Formats: sequence, structure tokens, C-alpha cells
Amino acid sequence: MPPICNVNAVITCPHQGGVAQPVPKQAQVMIGGAPALRITDVAGMAILPGCPNLPTPGSPTFVPCATVIGPAAAGSTKVLIGGVPALLQTSLMTTNSVVPVPNGATVKFPGQVLVNAAG
Repeated sequence: MPPICNVNAVITCPHQGGVAQPVPKQAQVMIGGAPALRITDVAGMAILPGCPNLPTPGSPTFVPCATVIGPAAAGSTKVLIGGVPALLQTSLMTTNSVVPVPNGATVKFPGQVLVNAAG
């Protein structure tokens, strides 16, 4: 059972260079002493500079990751926060960069490790 993420989660872009800045959109449910994240909280989340997916003469269409563009996939099926599935350590997110990895933003650390959820 994967841990539920809170605002202290470390989320990296699929190229492992950019780090997302989680911002909770709710403050009623706390997990590990910090606001819990839901799958819809990640849409629009900024990714700090550092993504190495830069355009080059050989790959001019490459775009560095700057934003998470949609809700996370594979949130909890058992834990809902305000009617929305909780974001899990195993959830995947899509960034604005579609080359070469379309759905690879991942949670490296959920922000806490005590509270887990079933799928």
C-alpha cells in the first residue's frame, strides 16, 4: 500500500531534473502534519528550472518541463479527500514536455511515510 502524499512531497519531472512545487488546494485534511494532496492538486503545479530536456540542433522540438498539465493518474481508490482521490506515491503526472516521456513525472518522496492507502 503506497503512502499518501502531502505538501512536503518531492515530485520530479520525467527527466529527473525539475522538481515540482506542491501547493495544496485544501487545508482540512492533514497527513503527517501537513496538508494532504489530491490528484487534482497537481494540475498547474510549477516545476522549478532544472529539467535537462532542452532543445538542441539535433532535437529542436524538445521542451523543458515547466508545469504539470493535468490531474494525476492512479490516485487512491479508497481514500477520498473532499470527494477527490488522494495523491499516492505511485501516482503519475503529465508535464508540458511531451518529448520523449509523456507521462513520467513521479513522486520520489511522498512527504511522509506513516499513512498509507489502498490503491
